[in-house]
Amino acid sequence: MKLLQIRLMVKDFKKSAAFYKDLLGFTVSYYSEEQEYALFDTGETKIELLAHQAIADIVGEAGMTLDTVAPSRFLLNLSVEDVDASFTELRDKGIEFVTQPHDRPEWSARVAHFRDVDGNLLEIYRMLS
Repeated sequence: MKLLQIRLMVKDFKKSAAFYKDLLGFTVSYYSEEQEYALFDTGETKIELLAHQAIADIVGEAGMTLDTVAPSRFLLNLSVEDVDASFTELRDKGIEFVTQPHDRPEWSARVAHFRDVDGNLLEIYRMLS
């Protein structure tokens, strides 16, 4: 596994995107207001912004906000060769997954989600061919 990207769940996508682009000066690799998603090139490990509600819907936290009890404010995105094989390997080690492996066509990726012992959200990720 290799750390690919750190995804920050944000309240105000446009305001956050402007902060990382205009104030920090990070180069935008991808930007979509419709998906409320941006990818910034910061070197080897990228920074992603995603509206909190978008990921909350995906991992079953719909209705939770960053102002209430939602546990996810960021996500560690881990690149793997095979999401399904990594899922099985990690599950066999006792890791409980929040989502099963599934395709996200809008991201051109296959993913699955789990939490660490402190409740931080992690995603295993592989680009779709």
